[in-house]
Amino acid sequence: MKAIGNLLIGILGIGMIFFVIYNLLGFSGKDYDNGTMFGGIIFGLLLIWISFKKDKKTTAENYVEKENITIPLWWKRLIGFVVDFVIILIIYSLFVSISAEIYNTRINKIYNPLLLISPLIVFYYSLQEYLFNTSIGKMIFKLKVVSAKANGKPTFSQIIIRSLSRLIPIDIFFYLFKRPIGLHDIISKTVVIKKILYEKENNNCFNKYHFVLRPDFYCCTDSN
Repeated sequence: MKAIGNLLIGILGIGMIFFVIYNLLGFSGKDYDNGTMFGGIIFGLLLIWISFKKDKKTTAENYVEKENITIPLWWKRLIGFVVDFVIILIIYSLFVSISAEIYNTRINKIYNPLLLISPLIVFYYSLQEYLFNTSIGKMIFKLKVVSAKANGKPTFSQIIIRSLSRLIPIDIFFYLFKRPIGLHDIISKTVVIKKILYEKENNNCFNKYHFVLRPDFYCCTDSN
């Protein structure tokens, strides 16, 4: 199954590059801007690179196997994503409406909506996941974000990298093959797990381990 997934991703990447070349040579008769062409090539190369790297386990995957963690089902993360995205769209709509009242013009008519909503996405997730290790959408299923490197609270840089990685267009497709570990999980070396299971596992450590009393580190260490 993994081999088929790798093949499909590779074919998609090659197809994307051929599509760009086809248009650059003028066979399609359509005029695409240079940014679109450049983005298409980068997107295609990234897909090809991913198809060769799929069999190698990432830090996030190794962490899940090592700690024997049962990660949430893909549909739970999908629902959480939809809830978060709806909230982001509501905030975006309010921002556009308020700016229209103040400046007497709709800002989304001046700037590309993607340029406006992208910083909002980064801010929305970064604020919640750094302060609370979760988001409103994840709270529905009691999910939280942990570091795959430190087995505890993610660092600020991990959260920023995680939030920025969400802007990569192919991020959501990773759930089809590495589910439910997204590209933003892999790049930032973080994992989304169920909060109750995580807290229960940490509480069981009292018998053999002691906690390191640091607010940025949840994992227990051997007292011997």
